[in-house]
Amino acid sequence: MLVVDDLCIDAGRTRIARHVSFEIPDGRRLGLLGASGSGKSMIASALVGALPPGITCSGRIVVDGHNVTGVPTPRRPPAARPAMVFQDSATALNPMVTVGKQLRTSDSAELLERVGLRDARRILASHPLELSGGQRQRVCIAVALARKSPLVIADEPTTALDVIGQARVLDALREVPSLLLITHDIAVAAQLCDHLMVLDSGRIVESGSTAAILDSPRTNLVVRMLDRARAADPFRQLVVP
Repeated sequence: MLVVDDLCIDAGRTRIARHVSFEIPDGRRLGLLGASGSGKSMIASALVGALPPGITCSGRIVVDGHNVTGVPTPRRPPAARPAMVFQDSATALNPMVTVGKQLRTSDSAELLERVGLRDARRILASHPLELSGGQRQRVCIAVALARKSPLVIADEPTTALDVIGQARVLDALREVPSLLLITHDIAVAAQLCDHLMVLDSGRIVESGSTAAILDSPRTNLVVRMLDRARAADPFRQLVVP
């Protein structure tokens, strides 16, 4: 599904990601964890072929058997274009076009129901800014599902949502068969992912099954992540789904 080998990302002489390697086989849900500025969103941009101007990458990115290292999205074969769910749903969707016209598929209502949007007729006729943040984010996930891509990359999809909105977005993401979830919140990742990978200053410092990392963290960074998650919500259990 996805193979990343020795990926380095550079902005001039500044190295953003350092020798990152991992794999996502079919059916895996991998959580990429890190603080703001750790390089995780730039890795996502490299994977989908959307690096900003002046940013370069080296190493190897193979999507569905296609080596697409440094290849922008429009020049990739369709099978090598992972679907992307962006953090800011307000800018990811065209505010001037209805949801139905943006989905552009015959099974739009069914897709909306799969992501927990029951009032499909109203949602399809609505413009994005007429919806709540949680509803817009679930529309973005429906758009990703409509792509029928074998892999979905979700970049901080629950940020700025309330607890109910977060729960509904996570339920929607459970419809995705193979997932790379990018988040700073280890509690969110633990609810959805079977494997975790932790990034610090562009380098992987810990990786393994979700159960192993929650039970026996090997780095102080992960210990602090767990402590913050428990302090933020002491009644929330950090358990493998």
